[in-house]
Amino acid sequence: MPKRDEQIEALYSHHYDDLLRRACILLHDEEDARDAVGDVIARLMATDILPDEEKLLAYVRSSVRFECLNRLKRMKLQERMRRALPLDDEAIEAHSEEEEQYREYQQFIQTELTPQTRRVFQMHYQEQLKYREIAEQVGISEAAVYKHLSQAITKLKNRFKS
Repeated sequence: MPKRDEQIEALYSHHYDDLLRRACILLHDEEDARDAVGDVIARLMATDILPDEEKLLAYVRSSVRFECLNRLKRMKLQERMRRALPLDDEAIEAHSEEEEQYREYQQFIQTELTPQTRRVFQMHYQEQLKYREIAEQVGISEAAVYKHLSQAITKLKNRFKS
């Protein structure tokens, strides 16, 4: 058995428990920790060049640490993707229902509100303008802005009681 293989085998047999413990501390999952340590040892066996014998353990400890950190990054990314892209049918249906309800609101606003009330409503809720700003742009009083918004909200409440 070449010296290189003997070094790796000795490292594995003498320090596996320590490497596994370090990986478990970072990953909080023994199975993932075993995989991480195993991957590091496998890559070490596949490489042609090893660090000096004195530096080998420090190199492997660092490699295990970085492997664990990379696994944590991948887990966080996967979790963010799961939250961003709902995969279950209920979440998709709920999202579809919300979209349908939004379309109904928009349709109602376009067809059932007067042009002036619709314009004031959109300026306030979509453009987030204040009553004074709307009054100046439309050429009406602030009281009229309030009246138009009140009418729009009343009509929406009456139509979409839930």
